[in-house]
Amino acid sequence: MWFKPAIRDYSQPLPRRWQDIPQGDWLRQALESALAPHWETVFGHYLVKLGGLSAGLDTPCRIREQYIVSPQRALANDETFIRADLHALPFQKDSVDAVFLPFVLQYHENPHALLREVNRVLRADGHVVIAMTNPLSPAQFARILPKYRQQALWDSRLFTPQRVKDWLSLLHYEVIACDYFGAGVMCRADGNPEKGWRQIMQTCTWLQAGYYLVARKREWPLTPVRLRQSHKRPVRAGAVAVGRGMTKSS
Repeated sequence: MWFKPAIRDYSQPLPRRWQDIPQGDWLRQALESALAPHWETVFGHYLVKLGGLSAGLDTPCRIREQYIVSPQRALANDETFIRADLHALPFQKDSVDAVFLPFVLQYHENPHALLREVNRVLRADGHVVIAMTNPLSPAQFARILPKYRQQALWDSRLFTPQRVKDWLSLLHYEVIACDYFGAGVMCRADGNPEKGWRQIMQTCTWLQAGYYLVARKREWPLTPVRLRQSHKRPVRAGAVAVGRGMTKSS
C-alpha cells in the first residue's frame, strides 16, 4: 500500500507553492534549518534547483548563479526561472556544480531517468541535495482518508532513504549526509504541528516528516602508470651454468 514501483506510466504534477501543502511553511522552515550547515560546503559557479517548491527555499551557499527549472509556469516574473522538462535539462554535460531536488523524485514518472539526467549535467565532485517525504512518519496514515489523498505530498509515492541511497550508489555517488527533519505531523490543519510530537520525534528521529540526502559525484580517473622494464643480469665472462653442480671454467 505504501511503497509502489519506482517507474510508472504517468507523472504527477509537482507542487508549485508551499502554501498548497498543509503546514507547508512549517515544513519549509524545518528543511531550511536542516540543510543550513550543509550549504556551507557547496561551492562552484552554477546551482540548479528543480521544481516550483525550490523557488521558496533559501539556499545560502557560495554559488551566486542559481537557476530554477520546472515544467510548470513561473508564478512571478523571475529571470532565474527556466521552463523545461526535468528529464531533458537544458544544460551541457558536466556544466553544473550542484543540483537541488526538493520533493521532486517522488513525483517523477521515472526517478531513475531523472537521476541519470542530473548526473549528466553535474560535474565531477559536484553535489546533489535531495529532500523527500518520510514513509515512516505517522502523518502518512492520513493517506487512508480520501480528503488527503489528493493533497500535495500525500498524492506522491514513498521511497525509503536506503532505496534512494541504492540509486545513488549505482551512479557512483558518495552520500556524505543523511538525516530527518520536521518533528511534527503535517496533517493537523490548524495549530502547532509539533504539539505532542516534538519530544517523541526528537528521540525517534526516523518518525519525522521528511528526510534529506547530500551526495557527491565521484569520478576516479585512470592514472597511467609506467611499467618497470626488467633488466637482465649480465652474464659474467667465464661463468657457465650447467644446472646442479655448477662449475666455473678456469
